[in-house]
Amino acid sequence: MNLLLVVAECCPAWTVRSSHSRWSKLPTAMLLCLALFCSEVLSEVQSGPCKTPVDFEVPVGVSTTRCCRRRKSRTFGGAPTTSGVRAASYARFSSDMQRDESIADQQRKCREKAKTNGHTILRELEFSDEAISGTKRQRDGLNAMLAAAEAGEIDVLYFHSLSRLSRESVITLPLLKQLVYNCGVRVVSTSEGIDSNDTAWELIAHIMSIVHEQYLRDLAENVLRGQEGTVLAGFSVGDHYFGYSSQPIPESKQGRRGRNSKPRKMYIIDLSTAAWVARIFHWFVRERQSLRWIARELNRLGAPKDHRSTTKTWRHQYLPRLLRNRKYVGWWSWGEKKNVRDPLTGKIRQKDRAPGECDKWLRHLPHLQLIDDQTFAESQRLLELNEKTRGNSRKRKGQFRGSKTGSRHPSHLLSQLIRCGECECTFHVGGTGGKYLFCPGYAAGTCSCRTQLRRDRAERMIIDEIGRRILVDPSWRSQVLEETVKAWKAQEATIPTELSAARRNLADVEKKIVNLVDRIEGGRGGPELDERLAQRRVEKRTLTDRIQRLEHADLDRRPQPTESWVNDQLGNLGGMLVERTPAAAYALRSLVGGAIVVTEVRRPGCKRHFLQGRFTINCNSVVRQLVGATDGSQAPSKPAPRDDCEEIVIDFREPLQIESLSEKVKELYDQGMMMALIAERLGCSRSRATAALKFWFESRDLVMPDGRTRRGELKQKHIEPPLYQRISEQVIELFRVDTLLQDIADTLKVDRNTVTAAIRWWHEQRGIPVPDGRTRRKELQQKTSSKPNQPSAEAQAGASEDTSPSNTDEVA
Repeated sequence: MNLLLVVAECCPAWTVRSSHSRWSKLPTAMLLCLALFCSEVLSEVQSGPCKTPVDFEVPVGVSTTRCCRRRKSRTFGGAPTTSGVRAASYARFSSDMQRDESIADQQRKCREKAKTNGHTILRELEFSDEAISGTKRQRDGLNAMLAAAEAGEIDVLYFHSLSRLSRESVITLPLLKQLVYNCGVRVVSTSEGIDSNDTAWELIAHIMSIVHEQYLRDLAENVLRGQEGTVLAGFSVGDHYFGYSSQPIPESKQGRRGRNSKPRKMYIIDLSTAAWVARIFHWFVRERQSLRWIARELNRLGAPKDHRSTTKTWRHQYLPRLLRNRKYVGWWSWGEKKNVRDPLTGKIRQKDRAPGECDKWLRHLPHLQLIDDQTFAESQRLLELNEKTRGNSRKRKGQFRGSKTGSRHPSHLLSQLIRCGECECTFHVGGTGGKYLFCPGYAAGTCSCRTQLRRDRAERMIIDEIGRRILVDPSWRSQVLEETVKAWKAQEATIPTELSAARRNLADVEKKIVNLVDRIEGGRGGPELDERLAQRRVEKRTLTDRIQRLEHADLDRRPQPTESWVNDQLGNLGGMLVERTPAAAYALRSLVGGAIVVTEVRRPGCKRHFLQGRFTINCNSVVRQLVGATDGSQAPSKPAPRDDCEEIVIDFREPLQIESLSEKVKELYDQGMMMALIAERLGCSRSRATAALKFWFESRDLVMPDGRTRRGELKQKHIEPPLYQRISEQVIELFRVDTLLQDIADTLKVDRNTVTAAIRWWHEQRGIPVPDGRTRRKELQQKTSSKPNQPSAEAQAGASEDTSPSNTDEVA
């Protein structure tokens, strides 16, 4: 059925002829619907025989004679004038292959048509979009034009053809009706005979929008047919993967027609990226490295990515698709997915084709094989084993079962709180049972922070440090009390004022709602009034809720906070943090300022490192928790002064054995205890105690004192008293009865030097001067020993019994 013949039958005075090929491509059902629609519209327009000829413009390729009926002029927004009319234009071209001059040509045609109508298009009202498909609804130039039309800045809009607005009828027709009926804009097409001042403009707009939509479908079918022929001929259609490329076939451009004809291309192996493909398979199959390790190594070595990639870094999620690609063993598939476009928004998504539909496009290209069949088969087995091992913890699409996308409450106490100081990434939960937190940047190879943070240890240490500040420190308690009293006074002065203001605003909004309802009931309603009424009702609900909260806070006002009340509330806050509930997570996040920044501390000579966290707490954050938790209102949120903040540094690690030992050794060392006795008391060797003391001084960049010098200053220099100390009492008893030193030594069966040391030590311990040996000898009645086998008097005189300090046998 020919649409043009139907239109001619509806209005016999029209003589329509067309050689345009698009009309013949319309389906029969569509032609029938259009014919019925045309007959209804023309029956209203034509009420009698055609006598008075008028011009009627139709699309290119369709010409008419003059119609006998004079059409009624139809205007919107006032009578048409040729002076003071604000005219605008819109132009667009679709792809980068088109000329930029296309915009200028369309705008020139629009200016010529406007000049014919007595209008002038200003430069600032010439809107355009370059290299954007007409199937997309969101376009910068189109949105700017619609915004200007809604603001009343446009009276007439010119465009070259309806396809410039859109090639989807579900987009084109709503746009036209919004411009004409809601914005009062006259729309004029320079090439299709569309003018909203004409009665039948909607008929032509419906027909042409369907024609443009059909053109888009025909274009898609033609492109698919051409690509299919290229694939079956063995040429490249741009589907080469990582490790491959394409190069033009010489002299193949001569056999192709078109304005932008290009030579045929064939697949080739890209040596620079193919080496990385072989390395990835070797790491995964031969060395059995994990996917995360491979991604980290690729990023560390700066490996390139596929030409279609939008990011420079490798992710482990990308590697399974690479390892499963059959192109590396010579089997090239094509067309497994097809593009499906949303006609309302123009967004494109991919949808799988039926497996049998793609088999005809499968090609075997053994000269492009990069990986041998055995290695590829082993990689598939390892991938399946990996999926089977981790399948219980993942959903069908690979998402972790424990993941809660868009979760409202924190899943643990440190949720979204730990941040890497190097790459600024938020730590993720990982490890067995989710016991650890790790930096995702290290898994991607963009961060060197490898050490993981144990969650329970971090939670315990953070809570202990905060509790030590706010619960133990008396200066903090007094400062919190002072700030809490200030916040309470501010609330006492603010709540009545806010409550009265909210009640006045509610009364004003209720009055406006009554006025709007009266206007709607009087028949003066419309879309704008309905929208305004909905907004006022939302304002009323918001104000009502606010008044209820303020009234509750006003009735539940507590007396001025006291020191005991603050102490109780601080205790409750500490108890809440220990419970590790979502409320505790929010409270902790507020106390530490929203983030705890951790950095990896590397120790020379150690394989395992630790993380050090830094955060600040201030008095205002504590007050917000106290006042907000009790009164249901918010404490003043002004930033705290610098002297009100305290930085807390935590080493997230258990202290080493030598560290704890060094503290004990240093404590006994300061008490003046000798090292051997310290080692005996702590149950370790003397060398271990010395090493712990050395570690204590070196960890604080201090120099360890000399041991010999210190030993000389100690009162106790031995663990067990030496012989001269044990016999000191017996020596003194004999010494007091004027016994010669040699006789004392013989009596006690010790050396004479031991007797001298005992006398000197006994007197020094009591702070008594040591007696002089010569003076004592002169006072003795018996100056020679009475025991046999003693030296003669002359020998004794030679070895004078001198107890002077210079004599080695007596005490000085």
